[in-house]
Amino acid sequence: MAGTSPSFYKIPVTETLSSHIRNGTYPPCETRVTYCYTPVPPRRRHEGMKPLDNRLEILKCCEAFKVFVGEK
Repeated sequence: MAGTSPSFYKIPVTETLSSHIRNGTYPPCETRVTYCYTPVPPRRRHEGMKPLDNRLEILKCCEAFKVFVGEK
């Protein structure tokens, strides 16, 4: 798990966007993507999820991100 750290993306997928992706064309308007990188201190980012304190911060982000995407 050294060097591994997730990034979270929220992409609003509309019927129009889905159709254009399926057909390999560009949609008429831009799609805004929201992203979140885990707040691991830069000096420890290369360690990824190996240290337990890094894992705790990353798992907190996973739990917080569920609010935005909804659980199924």
